[in-house]
Amino acid sequence: MEEKLWNACSDGNVEEVIELLQNEQININWDDLGATPFYIACENGFTEIVKLLLNNKQIDINKIGEDEATPFLIACQEVYIEVVKLLLNDSRIDVNKANDDGSTPFLCACQNENIEIVKLLLNDSRVDLNKARINGETSLYLACQKGHIEVMKLLLNDKRVDVNKANDDGFTPFWKACQEGHIEIVKLLLSDIRVDINQPNNDGETPFLIVCQEGHIEIVKYMLSCGREIDTNKSTNDGITPFYIACEFGILEIVKLLLNDERVDINKPNNDGVTPFYIACVLGHIEIVKLLLNDNKIDITKARNDGWTPFLIACYEGHIEIMKYLLVCGREIDINKKDGKTGLDWARERGREEMNEMDEWESEEEFQERKRECGKIVELIESLERNPIETRYQLGIQLGLAGNSFLFIYLFYFF
Repeated sequence: MEEKLWNACSDGNVEEVIELLQNEQININWDDLGATPFYIACENGFTEIVKLLLNNKQIDINKIGEDEATPFLIACQEVYIEVVKLLLNDSRIDVNKANDDGSTPFLCACQNENIEIVKLLLNDSRVDLNKARINGETSLYLACQKGHIEVMKLLLNDKRVDVNKANDDGFTPFWKACQEGHIEIVKLLLSDIRVDINQPNNDGETPFLIVCQEGHIEIVKYMLSCGREIDTNKSTNDGITPFYIACEFGILEIVKLLLNDERVDINKPNNDGVTPFYIACVLGHIEIVKLLLNDNKIDITKARNDGWTPFLIACYEGHIEIMKYLLVCGREIDINKKDGKTGLDWARERGREEMNEMDEWESEEEFQERKRECGKIVELIESLERNPIETRYQLGIQLGLAGNSFLFIYLFYFF
């Protein structure tokens, strides 16, 4: 008997459901594979059958089905508007009961951009708009993550919504929108004074830092000019700033933008004393190194806490092109020793290493390339020691810097 009812509800057979419900002994909450007749009717959007079952006093209206979802949640998820309206008019409905990952009906509607369902639920005072998943993600967070701007507008217009509630990793809705690069949502949130635009995640990474890291150039431009007080220098727990991260990731256009903003501290080191210039040198970002060398505000000699300078690390890593630009930039270079070794010593040593001495992050091809480049650095420094003026001049010609400005620098510094 119960199985017949279940099948009738699954098939949408209204007449058979009416007939079977006349038997008062029938267990209308019997389930097959975790789904009751009521659940299956809601899942399939059979409005008339839902009405019939709601009128039965024995009905367990909130009994969960697959993935611990309630009939109400599944109706919201499947966007059966009339069924959702019916259930909202019943006081027995638990409108906030979540599934196994903590998603409520409202969360599901926002995530799936079901606008009409979202509107219906916003108009019901029982709905908890800020209830989060088990990982702390709220409805607003999910809308920001997915780029659902119409859902965003609805949520921001409701003063009950907590616009700064973060997930378990400390990611706020604004932080997530910045990471995903959803510029229209970022603009929308920046226009809301309730939004904390500098709130970092658990690692201390701010929204501005993450847009710099991800290379979202247009968002960086907008944030710098929007009129809100963006903290352009706020460091992570490791002391890393937005400018540092742009140099580390080699994002030239963002480095240019930040260099031209007087609010940005372009020499601020991380907790280990590593400056943005240093990290660009160690990673071999030649275009960024060239750009920074042309800015006299950049400290190109500052060593990290253990004494390694940009010059020494370039020798150590075999970055011959960076070495060339350091030598002809016309600025003072710190060539002090590290562990009793000069840059020449380090380049010689690294150029003679055997396979069993290769860095753990290097491939064999990278190892061989680094050895070759270290050999070139040895030749360059030895030439510099024999004839510094001529070596620098020839380097300038080689790098295309032998115009009038280079000639002036060359004469001023080296004669």
